[in-house]
Amino acid sequence: MTPIFAVAKIGKDARSADPNDFIFHSSYNTFKIIKEATKTITLAASTPNQTFSDAHGVDFIPFATAFANKDGVNQVFLPNSGNIDLWGSKLGWTSDINFNYVSSDATNVNFNFDNGNGSTVVIHIRYFILENVGI
Repeated sequence: MTPIFAVAKIGKDARSADPNDFIFHSSYNTFKIIKEATKTITLAASTPNQTFSDAHGVDFIPFATAFANKDGVNQVFLPNSGNIDLWGSKLGWTSDINFNYVSSDATNVNFNFDNGNGSTVVIHIRYFILENVGI
């Protein structure tokens, strides 16, 4: 028999066979995705700190994660990063779009971006709502 490490949700037995009864189980994924969605936004030209929201429809404040891509570009970027427009060994990399963060509250998932580009930019976001761990 292979040993496991398991932490059950409050009121559940750690010897349970139901994967949904665990906060953590070494044999299963740590966080369960309960919803995934996409959102398309248009960033205003040369504007920092733009926040866009999407209702998540769950009855708790979830943990959310996301990635984005600029319309017509075959690359993705994560929160706390930007899309790489140009890279050079002396210059490093430059980015005109920065995905600052993804957060959630009781109603929405929020996405914040900076646009250093002189024109509007269409961004596609794919995000995931993860199960509440009950802590």
